[in-house]
Amino acid sequence: MAQPSYELASQQLPGEIYQQAATYGLGELAATYKPKYTNAFAIIGIALGVTIVDIAAVVGIYLAGWIVWYLLAIPIIVIVWAINALIHCNLRVYIFTNGFIRAVGRQGDVVRWDQVRAIWEKVTRSGGYRSGNLTYTYTVQRSDNAIFKQGSPLINSRDMGFRMMRAVVQVHLPPARAAYDAGQTLTFGPINVNMQGLNNGKELIPWNQIGKVTTQQGVVCIEQNGRVIKWASVKSADVPNLSVLIALVNYVVQKQRG
Repeated sequence: MAQPSYELASQQLPGEIYQQAATYGLGELAATYKPKYTNAFAIIGIALGVTIVDIAAVVGIYLAGWIVWYLLAIPIIVIVWAINALIHCNLRVYIFTNGFIRAVGRQGDVVRWDQVRAIWEKVTRSGGYRSGNLTYTYTVQRSDNAIFKQGSPLINSRDMGFRMMRAVVQVHLPPARAAYDAGQTLTFGPINVNMQGLNNGKELIPWNQIGKVTTQQGVVCIEQNGRVIKWASVKSADVPNLSVLIALVNYVVQKQRG
């Protein structure tokens, strides 16, 4: 088998991260994810600039005999933003063929895909339902129970999560299929999968009524007899390896249909 080439990666990665990737056999670099603001001085400059302009506006409006109360809140909002941006400005997530490295500065934690015990996806909507922004957080549990959280404010965090979940499916789906075919019950947090169907602890839906599993507004949904229903008690953020569950259900449904 050909050995992975690190020539390109060595040009794109910090030295310490490159060494870790080579040591743990992570393979080729696939993508790098980082925050929008990566320069601490720029973050501080933006915060100071906005605050100064806001104070000047407040003073000017006050001298004109007016008080605009919402302007007084802007410095607080800017300070909160700056603190959050400074905390994450050194965060990087490097996705490789065989795993990923989550690094803060030069310190990186290595997680191979075959070491992932579970991954959770949490989707949060800010603002109104139609116009609000979605943020994505992905929590990975390594086989030694170490926990790693990443997502927003990384740019393209959803793409990062898709890559992670796709890799986890490739590792977990084959043994999940084998366990199901052997008659075992597989547990995905509050959802159990067995030969009878899907069970959320309160309700069993047999396989002959199941079309597929999806998520809507953070809730697991089942296509039952051609109609999509929500399992209100089952939140998608509470289901470990949800992507594996969905792939397993698709496998069983196709198998049932022959």
